[in-house]
Amino acid sequence: MASTTTTSGGTVTSFSNTPQAKDDVFTTTDNLLGVVFWDVMSNDLGGNAKTLWSLDNADSFSTATKTYAPADLLTQDTARAEATSSDTSLNGAKIWITSDGKVGYDAATFTTAFKAQLQALSAGEFLTDSFTYAMRLGNGTLSWATATVQFSGANDGVTVSLGAQTGTVTEDAATTASTTDSLTASGTIAFNDIDLSDTHIATFAPAGGNTTYLGTFVLSPVSEAANAADGSVQWTYNLSNAAAQYLAQGQTVTEIYLVTISDGQGASVTQNVTITITGTNDGPTVTAAEIESGAVTEDGTTMASGSFAFGDVDLADDAHVASVSAPSGALGTLVANVSDESTGDAAGSVGWTYTLNNSAAQYLAEGQTKTEVFTVTLTDDFGATVTKAVTITITGSNDAPVLSFATGNEAGAVQEDTTLSVNGQFSSADIDHDATATWTINGAA
Repeated sequence: MASTTTTSGGTVTSFSNTPQAKDDVFTTTDNLLGVVFWDVMSNDLGGNAKTLWSLDNADSFSTATKTYAPADLLTQDTARAEATSSDTSLNGAKIWITSDGKVGYDAATFTTAFKAQLQALSAGEFLTDSFTYAMRLGNGTLSWATATVQFSGANDGVTVSLGAQTGTVTEDAATTASTTDSLTASGTIAFNDIDLSDTHIATFAPAGGNTTYLGTFVLSPVSEAANAADGSVQWTYNLSNAAAQYLAQGQTVTEIYLVTISDGQGASVTQNVTITITGTNDGPTVTAAEIESGAVTEDGTTMASGSFAFGDVDLADDAHVASVSAPSGALGTLVANVSDESTGDAAGSVGWTYTLNNSAAQYLAEGQTKTEVFTVTLTDDFGATVTKAVTITITGSNDAPVLSFATGNEAGAVQEDTTLSVNGQFSSADIDHDATATWTINGAA
């Protein structure tokens, strides 16, 4: 209180029983943290001659018999500014009498405990503060009353207390999860709500810009203790490995999910969860049941060709290369080339051509066959391979034997009555292996 000023006409008895001052109730929200001015005498009796006399912290209270107020209400408050006032409300708000007869009330000076109680109010909850005041009537009599300030809870928003949420998953990852190689990603979103009685729910929706949905995103129930400001919700992403097979090695796609945490009072906060899906290499494939074969003939059709289809689930792979491994002693060459390949269709074909080295096949007899199996290896952009066997059947044709005479044996002579016989030597050769020669001599006398 400020220095004492005597007022005439007032006694202890009249102070306790004078009914002119009426109790007040002022309402505001829990967001009030500054200065407000209360017109406490607006509903009081006593006419225009009454003046606001003093303030106190409401340790006294008004009853049906107007119980005696604190003695310091008898002392006039001469201070007319917050800086010079020493009075506070019951919960620590600085109070003072203004020059126009109102009560200045500074909520910024509430006790720490009361501030925390205010901030914890949810919508529909209330908290009160109070102070007492005395007014002086025109005849000098003092009358006092209690002013109650009622704070109604206003909903406070939810805040997310951690940074960006991200997760990574990998196609064909091992079933044992690791931080760098997993089919599953998970994380926890921590949140805060100073309205302690709020109960929260979490929902999610895929971002509008998502172009793929290669897995499932789920949320666990919200974890929060009763009357606690902090809570959390866990998210999990499970990759559908089959759906991710089209990704090439190192190729990535991103999916974003919007997790919204609501407090049940109309306030919410949204946190993005970004999932990065990374592809691994899948090898090309061919149909093993399809037999690739061709046939050539010595001294006849010396070329054969064909093609076979291949697939590759990695749609971005578009630089497959074919190579050929020849068997030992091959009588011809086989060349293979990739054709009909384009990005995004997971398919292509390999064309092959076999050319017989006809001179090398001359040893084959008529109807004799030789089989050669070539291995065609198809390699994708990242080194994965698949092989395909191409079987070539070579059929021999007949080659005539060749006669040869020893030197000087090409001819002979006989003479009547003297040299009656002559002999010589000749041989035959046949490049058709295993051919059996039959000799006949045709001559004329």
